[in-house]
Amino acid sequence: MIVRGKWLIAGLLMAAAPLAGCRDNPQAKADLNPLDDGLTNEDPALKGALEDKIMVDPKLAGQANRNAATPGNQPVDGGVPGVASGKAAAAAEAAAAQAAGKLLTAPKALPFEEGCNGDCAAKRPVTIGALAREQQKGSCDAKLTYGNQWADRLPPAFKLYPRATLREAAGVAGGKCNIRVVNFQTAASIQGVLDYYHTMAVRAGYTSDHRVRGNEHILGGTKGDLAYVLFLRTDGGMTDVDLVASGGK
Repeated sequence: MIVRGKWLIAGLLMAAAPLAGCRDNPQAKADLNPLDDGLTNEDPALKGALEDKIMVDPKLAGQANRNAATPGNQPVDGGVPGVASGKAAAAAEAAAAQAAGKLLTAPKALPFEEGCNGDCAAKRPVTIGALAREQQKGSCDAKLTYGNQWADRLPPAFKLYPRATLREAAGVAGGKCNIRVVNFQTAASIQGVLDYYHTMAVRAGYTSDHRVRGNEHILGGTKGDLAYVLFLRTDGGMTDVDLVASGGK
């Protein structure tokens, strides 16, 4: 099991009616008011898509599997890559450009107001493990399962960044809570990763909204009932990315 000093994925049980079953906890919605106000006031669709919270917690990482039909009893540990070199970063970004074609530049980041005084990552729970405590009474909390295969089942626009190292992957298959969750690291720069996923999202018909919160960047958007959100920060010379997307195969 990976133990990391961060990882709340604040995202993504879609606001549309098909996911109403994932959103029946008033306290969870109340806890997200600051996030909604800071990130999505300018995009009502994105605000709805991000209205519910997925949280990962090391204390729940093992417990989650007791109530889930998983391919194994432990989260996936893909290992932690070493510190990126300039050549590794250039190679990763070149591979991304080759995969995506001409890259678009991600929109300039707007501020994300949350009252965390620039230290948001330290205030978040850690590692992939279970759905939020706020959603324990919902219909999605016991369904998250682990396995590398979830990275292969991401929506086409949000495949794993080229040459990235997968650290964890999980998901919920089908039904009202059809989501994919991955954490990966890459030698590419934060800007390079932002540009890549912005390009892929826009070309696939999604909106793209870029916010900054302390030392963390957030990119998210929607397409109809589908949504995605990424959290990016620097970790030991690498770019560390949490990605959540609804849909997928």
